[in-house]
Amino acid sequence: MLPELTDRGDLPPGVHLADWQEFQARFCGSSPRRVWRLGRLRAPLELAGTSGKLRRAFIWGSFVTAKPAPKDPDILLIMDEDFEVDAIAAAAQAVFDSVRAKLLFESDVFWARSSIGRELLELWLETYETSRGFRKGGVVELELW
Repeated sequence: MLPELTDRGDLPPGVHLADWQEFQARFCGSSPRRVWRLGRLRAPLELAGTSGKLRRAFIWGSFVTAKPAPKDPDILLIMDEDFEVDAIAAAAQAVFDSVRAKLLFESDVFWARSSIGRELLELWLETYETSRGFRKGGVVELELW
């Protein structure tokens, strides 16, 4: 269950687990921009999932705040250790190319194989908790469908 937002409208620091229904209810329906962004967020997640190799997904940045007009979603995908981009459908390959993902989904998509290990993943997530203004906020880990 996601915690309440802070007085500034941010998630508290840390990684917070949520299923898609809770995530959508909390962050995707409060403004027309958020509803539109939902589709831009869901598409790369679904395409990555078609590989059968998606293990974890994290979302952070302005999308997981109370801002009525959040910027592009920030996404980190953790794929199986044996994941190979060239082995998946061409449409799904766009998710794993940062320039194409930005153009097609208007999202910043980062990815790594699960072999990066717990310590490096925790370091990345700690970095993602820090906003451009150097404020700490939370990261949502989506339970995959």
